[in-house]
Amino acid sequence: MFRPINLIILAVLIAGSLLVAREAMRRGGPADVSGAVGEQVVIGRTYRVDQGFVSRTGQAPGVAFTVILPKRPEQTHTIGVEELPEGGVVQFNFRAIDETFLESLFMAPIRIPLADMDERLAAIGPKLAEQGPALLGRKFEDVTAEPVREVRVGAGEGYRAMELRGTYLDPRDEARYSYRFIALPDPERAESLYAVSHINQAHLAIEGGDFGPSLTGKALSTLRLTAPPVRESAQEQGGAGSE
Repeated sequence: MFRPINLIILAVLIAGSLLVAREAMRRGGPADVSGAVGEQVVIGRTYRVDQGFVSRTGQAPGVAFTVILPKRPEQTHTIGVEELPEGGVVQFNFRAIDETFLESLFMAPIRIPLADMDERLAAIGPKLAEQGPALLGRKFEDVTAEPVREVRVGAGEGYRAMELRGTYLDPRDEARYSYRFIALPDPERAESLYAVSHINQAHLAIEGGDFGPSLTGKALSTLRLTAPPVRESAQEQGGAGSE
């Protein structure tokens, strides 16, 4: 039976609770590069879930990907990278130079059994609609939700995905945020991608449900799913170290 509920609960609560937390880590990914996405060019830092991720964390997640975290030379925001947040693979925290929270992007694995893509999307759409707003309501106030819709996410033509979006008020700082939940079935694997983004409306107001101009939206526009890395055996690790 298709049951993403546990992951959705965890992703929502963890991603929400980290909204105003200070950045814990800044690691992963090489120097600045640029990547073309359709007619858009995103300049920033490439982050990969690959063998390097396994070496740093000791974990081999079931879902792997590459994204570009947007930052042009003239921009002053910081990008905090927290690997292996509870329930997830990575969380990116974008902050102003004065540490004001701008946006966050939480990425986690979610299992969506292989089937016709229409069936996979149809199975997860109602779960997002039923559970997302109710779960947000446990922690936040004045939660709004738009109808779940199919979107394209990623580089080139993108991947088919289901999206739930809306807004809420965080009683901790009396600030309003836009949110976006995305369930993206991997076309080749049951282990797929679940992403949650939060955007401080004081930083950027989302118009017409268009997350494209946001930092997290730009990052997701560069997404490429890759084959999951494997964890080396102790023998392989020992052999590599002896060379």
